[in-house]
Amino acid sequence: VVAGRADGTGHGAASLRDLLRVIQQRIEQVKVYPDAARREGLEGTVDLRFRIAKDGSVEALEILRSSGHSLLDQVSTDTVRRAGPYPLVPGWIRVPLAYRLSQ
Repeated sequence: VVAGRADGTGHGAASLRDLLRVIQQRIEQVKVYPDAARREGLEGTVDLRFRIAKDGSVEALEILRSSGHSLLDQVSTDTVRRAGPYPLVPGWIRVPLAYRLSQ
């Protein structure tokens, strides 16, 4: 998880790292490998970035790099939205979601 901030203000590095770790853990806890994707042998990594609104919801969400499979891309965006509410972190947060059949 990487946060990009334009203003350089706000949380110190240690507390920002802690917040990003919490965000990553929440996302991983709700992430589901869809049965249909498993049956079809679909694997890949979806690289996303999102911003958090003041209420902790996802304000904006973009796929930076597709997994190559629309099913995995869609479940990834759903996962990020479902994992909230998030602690407030300014700027964009980048997170890769990996789907491997060995998981």
